[in-house]
Amino acid sequence: RLLDADATARLLPGSGRRWAGCLFSPADGRAEPQHAVPMMAAAARRLGVVILEGCAARGLDTAGGRVAGVVTERGIIACDAVVLAGGAWSRLFCGNQDVDFPQLRMLGSVMRTTPMDGPDYAVGGADFAFRKRVDGGYTVAQRNAMEAPIVPDSFRLFRQFAPALVKQRRELRLRVSPSGFAAEWRTPRRWALDRPSPFEAVRVLDPKPSQANLDAGQANLIRAFPGFADMKIAESWGGMVDVTQDGVPVIGHARNSTADDVAWQVPRECAS
Repeated sequence: RLLDADATARLLPGSGRRWAGCLFSPADGRAEPQHAVPMMAAAARRLGVVILEGCAARGLDTAGGRVAGVVTERGIIACDAVVLAGGAWSRLFCGNQDVDFPQLRMLGSVMRTTPMDGPDYAVGGADFAFRKRVDGGYTVAQRNAMEAPIVPDSFRLFRQFAPALVKQRRELRLRVSPSGFAAEWRTPRRWALDRPSPFEAVRVLDPKPSQANLDAGQANLIRAFPGFADMKIAESWGGMVDVTQDGVPVIGHARNSTADDVAWQVPRECAS
């Protein structure tokens, strides 16, 4: 529900800023990924789901214009339907299946504090965000601030993404990394399914966080909530967030794939 300035002040007594109001959603859920994801996997297994870890999917096996299985590094898994939930890897996977999926990657940076006193709510301002953790600390980030690494796809997709870049120019920071550009340039965009894929060469995207974004987010948070001035950072990390032209996830069927009945679901991933 929408709260006015006075109600917001009562909700967040530690804030040093007079807010115009807020959108308060007390029923929203919070979960620690380190605990929630293994529990979800265990629940799926109890329902008969088989989860293969450390097994790269190279592409699709088709027969008669229909999907017949997924080709992995350990062999073919027969099936008649496929869901792609590859996040930042999706464009590369799609390209080898003759599907042109316009997608770029952005770097999100996050940090966590040691246990400390403070608001028990997850709070998002215009230029900061935090949420209370189970361990008593906080997950903190600079909100609406992403780094866009300049890579070959930045030029290939420039016309499609230009309107979004103009609209979000205040939130994006272009980053030039010669080594990153060269590494993506050398990544094969096509490969045979009986050969190792790029997903076996780099199995995990674990980029370094942007210290500039973390510092800015911390400073913004302290200005809004002075009680965070003494916070101690326990850990920081980065994550590649996949983005589309309009920032909306793609859920639907591929139109120009080698198998017309393949369903593609490409959710956005979150650095936290």
